[in-house]
Amino acid sequence: MKTQLIAILLIVTTGILSAQSGKSISNYQQIEKQTDAIYSSLVEIRRDLHMHPELSKQEKRTSKIVAEYLEKLGIEVKTNIGGNGVVGILKGDKEGRNIAWRADMDAIKINEPDVVDFKSKNEGVRHICGHDVHTTIGLGIATVLSQQKEDLEGTVYFIFQPAEETFTGAKDMIEDGLFDIIKPDEVYGLHIGPETSGMINVKANELFAHTKTLKVKFKPSANENELENFMNSILKGFVRNIEQKGSPWDIINKISDPKIGLTSKETIFKDYFILQGARLNTDTDKAVTFYNASFLETDIKRVNNIPHEIKKLILNSKFKDSFISIGYSKDYAGTPINDPELTRIATQTISSFYNKEMFTPLYGQVPYFGEDFIFYQQKVPGVFFFLGGSNIEKGISSMPHTPNFAVDEKTIKYGVQSFATLLLERANSK
Repeated sequence: MKTQLIAILLIVTTGILSAQSGKSISNYQQIEKQTDAIYSSLVEIRRDLHMHPELSKQEKRTSKIVAEYLEKLGIEVKTNIGGNGVVGILKGDKEGRNIAWRADMDAIKINEPDVVDFKSKNEGVRHICGHDVHTTIGLGIATVLSQQKEDLEGTVYFIFQPAEETFTGAKDMIEDGLFDIIKPDEVYGLHIGPETSGMINVKANELFAHTKTLKVKFKPSANENELENFMNSILKGFVRNIEQKGSPWDIINKISDPKIGLTSKETIFKDYFILQGARLNTDTDKAVTFYNASFLETDIKRVNNIPHEIKKLILNSKFKDSFISIGYSKDYAGTPINDPELTRIATQTISSFYNKEMFTPLYGQVPYFGEDFIFYQQKVPGVFFFLGGSNIEKGISSMPHTPNFAVDEKTIKYGVQSFATLLLERANSK
């Protein structure tokens, strides 16, 4: 099936390109026409990936499809990077900037049945985070840019990453020599979000709240209940603007609210501390008592200062002689931190070609989610976007990690044409 889909896509693409003159039509208009021409084939590929989801570190079928697809486009391909990672290298005919695009490929475990007709054939595994769409958009971008090679000044790298859901894929690829294979000047990527299909959201600096787990060690004490209450009162003192009551989804469901959501200047998600949970426990040999607390914080300066503030409070309390140490547990991933200048440039670039109303800034930071895209940004500057996939009229909600997650497939078209244009413009920039 996958070979047929690739063949169909290549035939359609070749046909449309032979019928049009690159001299008379601007690059972005060509990209729009090419995207329209391959759209139905991209939908078929997306549905095939959706029907065959693979868990983190098990993406062998998806990886093979991606590699074969890129090879048939004439793109140089590297495989088995950091596990099932695939990299495509598209070199332009002229010198220019080196730009990377990242798409993740893995799915997650979920027992609820699929809500679309093209249901998952792997029991208990579904694409409810949109990675099948991410992969498809990446392949679509590779298709249209491969046909722009004579106008491409520089190189575009396509990073198809495994194991994003476990926050290990990016690190695995990097540790396996990704940046020995590619030398990008900038890196870009996206994630499906709950906004209207085709809506692009972005902001400079932190995109998500920082998620941390605080660990405080004490000597065993007969006053454990009192110690726990004391520590709870300290952590609750940091809570501001948003207080978690009930399920985290009670808060998450507000992020699309037009009055207080992320796209409103009056958002409640701009400056907050959310205490997720805290408890005291003693290890098996009763040698050490641990107090663990997990929280979300939007301000990195506060994140860095919280352990020092808590330590001062402990050392000025009746529990000072029991105190041993304080620090953060190892975190799986942080928040993407978008380069301010590249965010500005990307926003202007895409808005100048397409409907400006479909490009909406974010004024706050997303709670309860994380993204290992940050590990690429620690190597090179980059920007991570949200691409809306919901369609209220059709009853489609693309809130990630929800049982009824679905995507309006026109989002694929919007994603390909918008970001292929961005990558071409950035590669050709001086």
